[in-house]
Amino acid sequence: MEQQLQKFIEFISHAKDDLNFHRQLASTVGCSKFTLDIFDKIIDISDTLEKKATQGDLKVNYLNQFQSNLNTILNSLQYRGQRNLATVTSLGNRDAAWKKQTKLQLENTTQSFSNLYDQIAFNLTFFEKIGFFNNNVVAIGANGSGKTTLSNKFKSYLQNNGVVISAQRILLVPDFDSIANPSTTANQLKQTQVRDKTNKNAREFSHLQQEFGIVLKNLLAENITAGNTYRKKSIELVEEGKPLEEPRLTNLDKTLSIWNSLIDHRNIDCADGMNIIAKSDDGRSYSAVQMSDGEKVMLYLIGQVLQAPQDGFIVIDEPEMYLHKTILKKLWDILENERSDCLFIYLTHDLDFATSRTTAKKIWIKSFDHPDKWEIEDIPNEEIPEPLMLELLGSRKNILFCEGRKGSIDDKVYSILFPNLTVMPVGSCFDVTNHTKAFNKLTNVNTKALGLIDSDHHDSLRLDSLKEEDICSFRVAEIENLFLDTDFLKILAKQLLVDEKAIESIQNEVLKTLNSSKELQASNFVSAKINYFFSDSDVSKGNKLTDVKQNYEDFLNNVSIETWYEDRTKEIEEIVQTSNYKDAISIFNNKGLKGIANRHLKISDFTDRSIKLLQSTKHAQSVILNYFPDKIKSYGATNN
Repeated sequence: MEQQLQKFIEFISHAKDDLNFHRQLASTVGCSKFTLDIFDKIIDISDTLEKKATQGDLKVNYLNQFQSNLNTILNSLQYRGQRNLATVTSLGNRDAAWKKQTKLQLENTTQSFSNLYDQIAFNLTFFEKIGFFNNNVVAIGANGSGKTTLSNKFKSYLQNNGVVISAQRILLVPDFDSIANPSTTANQLKQTQVRDKTNKNAREFSHLQQEFGIVLKNLLAENITAGNTYRKKSIELVEEGKPLEEPRLTNLDKTLSIWNSLIDHRNIDCADGMNIIAKSDDGRSYSAVQMSDGEKVMLYLIGQVLQAPQDGFIVIDEPEMYLHKTILKKLWDILENERSDCLFIYLTHDLDFATSRTTAKKIWIKSFDHPDKWEIEDIPNEEIPEPLMLELLGSRKNILFCEGRKGSIDDKVYSILFPNLTVMPVGSCFDVTNHTKAFNKLTNVNTKALGLIDSDHHDSLRLDSLKEEDICSFRVAEIENLFLDTDFLKILAKQLLVDEKAIESIQNEVLKTLNSSKELQASNFVSAKINYFFSDSDVSKGNKLTDVKQNYEDFLNNVSIETWYEDRTKEIEEIVQTSNYKDAISIFNNKGLKGIANRHLKISDFTDRSIKLLQSTKHAQSVILNYFPDKIKSYGATNN
């Protein structure tokens, strides 16, 4: 790497001399402002590249890319190599006809420089945004975030230093009667690798149809040539009485080996040297064209990656397409290891795949403005687990962290009530608190996070303190108790054609059950409060052991177990004595209460029916929304 870096710095130095020479010449012969400006831009960006290389920011892949970009410009300069600025003066003394001709040549030449400069500037800007990372990159973006357009930019700008594997893949495998020589197939492969594959017209579609065949032809041509070369060399060694050399593995050998390592109960081979045949364990054989899409795309991807330029870039748009989850991770792990010289840039919206690239740098394609402006951010490395963070960053709505899991009652109810929020169940109330705080600390995000917990065993002081962190609560002990609201039960009873007297029976039994379980309820309340107390508190720092002991004693003295228990018991007794049903469901933590509703309503699926009622009836939604704080409703509910 040190030698390559030194060569690149020398190259940049000579490039700048050539550019300055031609810039001065352009000024001497009176070229336009456009021509002078484009020379200035290229000289400035060359200075930037030289500085970054000197600082050690650029891996060999980047050095190769920028050298390739600049060489395209330098090769078009008429006086490349004549770097002595004094020569400009002597040239400037030539006659008017020469000056006019030189001016015309320079201005015509620099017309193409604008696009070439855009290539360098795009590459530099993109690589700067990803921090010139020395490992692979995963760019996550939702549909419409410009991933395919970004891949097409790479097709145009990587030139001979990479391969872009498009999301547009027509897996048509031809049968071959003959194979051209390797130089011809390699040139065909390079042409198809840089071709635009947006599939906008019939001609492009035709190229897409041929692409798989071109990938295979180069594999086969290289393999045939390697076989012939090895055979010729072996004959010479035998004639000389020398031992045979070990044959080197070709890219075709590696392709077949990798494919066969991933698929059980079948394998592929190329016995005739031109056509790939698949064989199953039961002895059946079939041609490559008859393979499944998953089998074909594996062959296509392996062939493309193994034939990418040395020390280059491999850009893959939608690497997950056509591949089964069980194979996806294994395939790309193998290919990354096989081409460790290259940097892989994945463009995907598959979050499972993104998180499977454990050592890759993750970036977020935040937005895209046509034709070529992307807003790219690092995926924040905070307290929120990476898979969850990736999912949240793709949301265009504000976030609602809640208790429970995906598909839980919490998730279903909040998704119905708050359609303007991205509902994200994350587990316990502690998880809700931690995730909400962590997300709202993030910079460069356009969304806000709110937390929502039930009032399960929390006292009012704790709930008030959480509000300051945008963590709200609703006025029942747990989510299921919402369906025990009197007005909600009336709507449900009417739908079930059940007499409203059943509701009074439900209320009476709930109060009776609360009274009989008051010791358990008070004890559970105290246990939970102790957990919250320890979670929310800190023991003061002590400078001596005696200080530590005293601070710990002071801390414990604030835990009033007996007082907490007595206060909660009295609260329950008062609720029962006054038949305060609304307060009963606000503090009663008992998931078995749905059984009471089932008996009196003469059904067996109270919770499921309640969710369906909530989903279909605006009146039912308005009743339940009364239990939620205004902040959550203002962010999340639609206008009824």
